[in-house]
Amino acid sequence: MAEVEVSYAQAWDAEARRECRPLSMEEARRKDSDGRSYVVIHRAPGRATPLTVHLVSWGDHYVGQWTYDEVGRVTHEADLRLLEADRLFLRRHVERRYSSPDQQDRARDAWRLTLDLFPDGRGTKVLEERGDHGGSFRTRADVPESERWRPRSDFGVPAAGMPGVSAEPGPGARTAQDACGEGPEPQSLWKPPRPGRPALALNELLRPGRRFTSESWGEMTVEEIRHIATLRVPSGRLVVADPMDRDDSRQLTERIPPGEYPLQAAVLVGEGDYYGERFPVTEEPLVRLLIAADPAVTWEMGLGEGEDPRLLLDGHAYGFGTDAATGGFADASGWKVLSGKIRRYYDEGDESAAEFVTDGCLRATDEETGGDLVSFCTGGDGTWPVWLGRSATGELVAVAVITSFVDLRPV
Repeated sequence: MAEVEVSYAQAWDAEARRECRPLSMEEARRKDSDGRSYVVIHRAPGRATPLTVHLVSWGDHYVGQWTYDEVGRVTHEADLRLLEADRLFLRRHVERRYSSPDQQDRARDAWRLTLDLFPDGRGTKVLEERGDHGGSFRTRADVPESERWRPRSDFGVPAAGMPGVSAEPGPGARTAQDACGEGPEPQSLWKPPRPGRPALALNELLRPGRRFTSESWGEMTVEEIRHIATLRVPSGRLVVADPMDRDDSRQLTERIPPGEYPLQAAVLVGEGDYYGERFPVTEEPLVRLLIAADPAVTWEMGLGEGEDPRLLLDGHAYGFGTDAATGGFADASGWKVLSGKIRRYYDEGDESAAEFVTDGCLRATDEETGGDLVSFCTGGDGTWPVWLGRSATGELVAVAVITSFVDLRPV
């Protein structure tokens, strides 16, 4: 068994490859029991660079592991999630191989193998022999169930499971090198992953008169909150999805009181310039289903059945997918009938199936359930998150979708 020295710190500077705010083992143990993040560093005596570094943050259901080579380059990255009380799930594993001793740490053209895994047995394996500078080969991840899970340790993390390392955590001493020193924390600190947040300031977009700046159009102002249609949701179960997708019926797990609700759009106006000629510009970057009159003070991700935010990678979010730049709000009990009518309108030209309520927005009605579907346009294909607005008391007051890629910043 190789001899390994163990130390602890509040954080790890990825660029300097050094501890930030070293901790004693007792201090690290308190952070561990409180669910606060800390790092565990494993070193071989006489080696300048660490063998492995772990970022432990039980409050974020996360343990990250980086393995370094002798010149200080990351060769393996493991992203582990605490999905059960006594074991961690391997959400992602990245292996890198460097072509020469001079190739930089995590070079974009380095050989790279990425595994993305999910608890239901799904997973993908992507091989990129030249990193970002070449093609990729994607297959199903052939990782057995026994290798997708690891036991949770009582405190700290062992260094076992990586090449040439096998040790249990021991007492850590404060190190002389502190990447933070006495100044502010560096921007390069390793942080636990955080789910994506709304790309735009939702509350600000809902304030008529609020001014924004845009890279595309310069200054823009919220002109109004435009009424699109009244949506009937008799079941209290809401679908926000692309009605053109036959296989998608993404129903939110959050329920709303059965009733009728206004669907609205935030309308921003400004002026564009084309070789000195000015012209009016209108953007509608947000649609909102208004559930209650109280203002939303917080926004959170709207989840569908089976979606676990603990599995999200940093900055990622769940949402509905579209290949037709289309979304829709609908009563879940009539989704199959309602979405079928929208498709008939577009695919077959059946104008009796639905009607335009405003430019780009169709409404279909299911006479049997009494529910509606109102479609809207998105800024393109891809995945569009759904955001839930809550009042100061935690009541659900709005369901919103950012529908535009326009970069808007409040003035």
